[in-house]
Amino acid sequence: QSSIGNILNKNKLYPFCFVSAAEAGWPDVPFGNTVDKLAPGWLNKYLIAKRSVESRLAESKGLRYAIFRPSLIWDWTKFDVLPVIPVFNAAAAVGVPFVDKTVRIETLADAIVAGIEGDDVGGVQRVGEMEDISQRVR
Repeated sequence: QSSIGNILNKNKLYPFCFVSAAEAGWPDVPFGNTVDKLAPGWLNKYLIAKRSVESRLAESKGLRYAIFRPSLIWDWTKFDVLPVIPVFNAAAAVGVPFVDKTVRIETLADAIVAGIEGDDVGGVQRVGEMEDISQRVR
């Protein structure tokens, strides 16, 4: 790291937040690899790209990175997704391992701000962590 970087960042790691996708974590959950193989081609390409960025971040030096893995992101104006929110949330509530609870856009945004501000935020942040750390900036 350059001396200018040290001065500007006070010898700390630079915070970096990346919005990935809950589905990028499918290989880490039961039946995830099976679901991954059944996903359509466009989704596989999308997930390959997300996982590639996640991998590069994990190898990076000088960054304190947080990877946010939201499922369906929504707000009350997204009429096209409102009907499926209860389906996602019910599946997550009953323990379907490859379905995560939906995330409101405000929760994700607040979690990202908290992730930049909080030196203790790093690595993969799933919906539960997003909900927790988002409270820091509300």
